[in-house]
Amino acid sequence: MDYRWLDALHIMAGVIWLGGIFMMAAIVAAWSQSRSAVAKGESNPLLEYVRRWNRFVTSPAMILLWALGIALMLKGDWLLPLWLGIKLAVLVFLSAVHGILSGSLRRLATGETSTVSLLARNAAWLTVVVVIVVVALAVVKPFSG
Repeated sequence: MDYRWLDALHIMAGVIWLGGIFMMAAIVAAWSQSRSAVAKGESNPLLEYVRRWNRFVTSPAMILLWALGIALMLKGDWLLPLWLGIKLAVLVFLSAVHGILSGSLRRLATGETSTVSLLARNAAWLTVVVVIVVVALAVVKPFSG
């Protein structure tokens, strides 16, 4: 596949993944500030919708993003320059945040808990910082010599 198409698909997957993370973060943050907790065993259509969206759209976009990123590295014959190593470390962190949000949504939807971790409550802001860092690294490619 042409490098430009790989790059375009990589960016598309990233936009979809980030949109899903923002949606999950907003729902988790709003739900955690809500005074009315979900009764155990009672399902909530909004939480269930976001969980399904995560399962069928957001998570596959993350997997596609990683696969296309690796394909771009191989196609570009990059030997992991410093900027890319930092970008990958930041994206591993964001992947962990995605996992934490997924778990928080599951626990809220099933009524297991009404409390949400500090990291999950602030995931939207953390994601904004990650986007700024990743885009700056990918476009500017500092430390490249």
